[in-house]
Amino acid sequence: MNLFMTDYTSLLFMILPFTVWLLFATSHVTLPERSIDRCAQDGAYFYAMSDDPARPVQVERDGVAVRIEHPDSKSADATISFSKANRVLVQKHKDFDAALGWLAVSPNRAFAATWKVNASSAETQLFRVTSNGEIVEDTELIRLAEKKFAIDAKRICKTPGSNTTAIKWIDDDHLLLAIDAWSSGFCSSNFTEGFILSLSKREIARKLSERELINLPAVCTWNLVPVKPR
Repeated sequence: MNLFMTDYTSLLFMILPFTVWLLFATSHVTLPERSIDRCAQDGAYFYAMSDDPARPVQVERDGVAVRIEHPDSKSADATISFSKANRVLVQKHKDFDAALGWLAVSPNRAFAATWKVNASSAETQLFRVTSNGEIVEDTELIRLAEKKFAIDAKRICKTPGSNTTAIKWIDDDHLLLAIDAWSSGFCSSNFTEGFILSLSKREIARKLSERELINLPAVCTWNLVPVKPR
């Protein structure tokens, strides 16, 4: 009996450290770092430039069409037409060098277009369709979010930029934006915030931290895979 107890006690002391380590390891699992992504059901992702500058780029999503033309194939200046039904809004963009575009359309007479030059530069335009069908750009709401973001970002960077992306329409009235400070001579932080804009109230309905933005149920994300040094 004493021999059995001695062996049992020895075995217990051998197993106990491993059990404690296992509990610690499983309770401190490092979750993969995630980044915001855009889902196909939320909008249309497209190339904003063509291999042939003389050939227009056109995309359509949920009744809204965007057409990009370069009248002078040797110039970066572009003419961009936004159309819905029989109404068209034509804008002249000087030095338009966006490589990618993202078009997200609300069921309630509004849409947003994001232009990306590269991974570190993006700007977003917001448009409304009036009761008589006219398309007008709303510059105030996007600017309001960017001003709020700049106040917070200056706590991290001296001169932050604004990388503004329309993620999706949460519902008919609310547009979700993600804004981050892009790398510059004075700022190399990837500080990010989210903003939910209310079109009807013309205000920021909610400001989100990066963690809150990523954990929002309506948002698509993808895991960032660290690159191992060779």
